[in-house]
Amino acid sequence: MFSFHKPKVYRSTQGCCICKAKSSSSRFTDSKKYETDFIECFQLAAPRKGEICNACVLLVKRFKRLPPGSERHWGHVVDARVGPGLKSMTKFKKRKEESLQQQKELKPVRPPKMTNT
Repeated sequence: MFSFHKPKVYRSTQGCCICKAKSSSSRFTDSKKYETDFIECFQLAAPRKGEICNACVLLVKRFKRLPPGSERHWGHVVDARVGPGLKSMTKFKKRKEESLQQQKELKPVRPPKMTNT
């Protein structure tokens, strides 16, 4: 019979140096070839190096094909795929603790069971 094809997922330990994605459906490549265009394309304050995902490679290639004088950029992509930081996790824990505390305060007290003797 037929077996369903499971798409291959490629992973990177550091993530893409632009969008910070750690998994992709296509391979990660070295960013050396594209680093010269990073600052202008992604409106970066400082140069970045490392692995780059295929989606960001395609954005750089699209940026290179733009007509001269175009002000289009992909700054919104920078660090877009980074996961939640520690700060959001501590907020979540604090909210959970507060809700548990409220539940304890609102929990009705049951009267003791009466036994028939």
